[in-house]
Amino acid sequence: RIAPNEEIELAGVEETDVQGLTNRISDTEPRYSLFRYTHEVAGREETLIVFIYTCPPGSKVKERMVYASFKKVVMDAVSKEGGFEVAKKLEASSPSDITPELIAEEFHPKQEQKQGFARPKKPGKR
Repeated sequence: RIAPNEEIELAGVEETDVQGLTNRISDTEPRYSLFRYTHEVAGREETLIVFIYTCPPGSKVKERMVYASFKKVVMDAVSKEGGFEVAKKLEASSPSDITPELIAEEFHPKQEQKQGFARPKKPGKR
């Protein structure tokens, strides 16, 4: 979180799974969160870091502006000073928008079936 003196500080470290994630993020103040997401790829387990920025609409205007402007700084600190490689970045208005389905879809997007180009029919005689 960003303290009133605009210093970035760690609000806490908690262990949770993807289902409990929304309960761990503040729904009244903007937050940056790092989540370690474990999923299966080609039969093996893989753990990746997800950066989540939430900014509830009911939060103070100044907080929203400060958090929006600090996002790049925090991302740089996470990767350079923290040594984390962020695999995905998510933004949401509310923690409840960050669902297990959303995170899973980010790493396993649904495949769209492509249809060939359907040539338009010739116009009839007038």
